[in-house]
Amino acid sequence: MKIGFNEATALKCEGQSLMADLEACEKNGFDYFEMRFDCLAEYVKEHSLEELAEWFENHRIKPWAYNTLEFFNQLDSFQTMAMDWHLSWIKEVCNAIGMKMLIAVPSFDVGLDKTVEEIKHEAADRLRYIAEFMGPDIRVSLEFCGCPNCSINQFGTAYDVVKEVDLPNLGITLDTFHFHEMGSSLEDLKKADPGKIFVYHLNDCEDLPIGSCGDDKRLWPEEGVVDHGSIAKVLNEIGFDGVCTIEEFRPEYYRMEHKENIKKAAEVTRAFVNKYYKK
Repeated sequence: MKIGFNEATALKCEGQSLMADLEACEKNGFDYFEMRFDCLAEYVKEHSLEELAEWFENHRIKPWAYNTLEFFNQLDSFQTMAMDWHLSWIKEVCNAIGMKMLIAVPSFDVGLDKTVEEIKHEAADRLRYIAEFMGPDIRVSLEFCGCPNCSINQFGTAYDVVKEVDLPNLGITLDTFHFHEMGSSLEDLKKADPGKIFVYHLNDCEDLPIGSCGDDKRLWPEEGVVDHGSIAKVLNEIGFDGVCTIEEFRPEYYRMEHKENIKKAAEVTRAFVNKYYKK
């Protein structure tokens, strides 16, 4: 299994930038890279996408996913226009640098009058539009968020949406923090098509009541209470073989020296993969 790095892990470290992240990730043996909108937007103020594409062509590490298209569902007309503009830019970026994945995050606080079925059907309509807009060569990965006020907050709900859309370039993001945080079901995971799990985000969580943790409570893998062993067992059983990408948002980790942050991220991700996914 290949390993990846999400820029959120070192986002606020002193000296962090898109190129600083890329160079440190290459040095520490990451195979793939998830880039954030804010880091990329800062980069293109002084550089072109063509320069970035050339950099990737001459280095081992490759672009994995654009993270993220935020709050894609339950939009008004103005928000829809803003999303369409963002989608156009993402598609331009993906085509320019050879990136083949877009991660999409659902909206929060959609109101108390929406049933789960209504939310699922509306989200399916939006994701069908997004997947068709991006085209068959770019995959779209729905990332449920393990928060009580997120409109899609469990694996099973997100997978129902993916099945309803039924397009080959639409799949799901399995984030171990989010899976734990709203008590997603291992039984639902067992029923999943491994080919529909497009993104695998690795992290852990403090020992606090389920549903109460924000992203700042994430930990390095196996330093918290997430049942990684059971998740990995199911993924191995169903035949999943993708990229394991570390994604942290912990303020404590942002106070680390930038290079040490990425070195640590590489060490714990590689150790995790070697422990659970030896082949």
